[in-house]
Amino acid sequence: MSHLKSIITNWLSGIRLAWQGNTVFRGMVSVSILGIVVALVARIDTLKVTLLLAIACIAFGLEIANSSIEKLCDIVHPGKCDEVKIVKDAFSAVPIFAFTAYVVSWLILVLPALITWIGR
Repeated sequence: MSHLKSIITNWLSGIRLAWQGNTVFRGMVSVSILGIVVALVARIDTLKVTLLLAIACIAFGLEIANSSIEKLCDIVHPGKCDEVKIVKDAFSAVPIFAFTAYVVSWLILVLPALITWIGR
């Protein structure tokens, strides 16, 4: 049980650090929460909301990984380095692809129902 408590404490610490130090992460979380609330208000079925939540969580995790890789690169090779810049720039695209998948999924799964809900 102590090991599980340690794992949960580390997870929460990582999320807190990401929230405090990463404006992209905060933006992604805020947009995702708003999108999921709208989906619930529009009475989207549970499976679709769960899918949106899963895609959002993948994007969050990838953004945290991206920030971690950037920080590690800065520690391992401080200062300007073309190779490090390539690594950082390349990996920074990964969370954007995942978040784009969230936005596209939201448009496909929620927008039609939202338009119907507003039209009532």
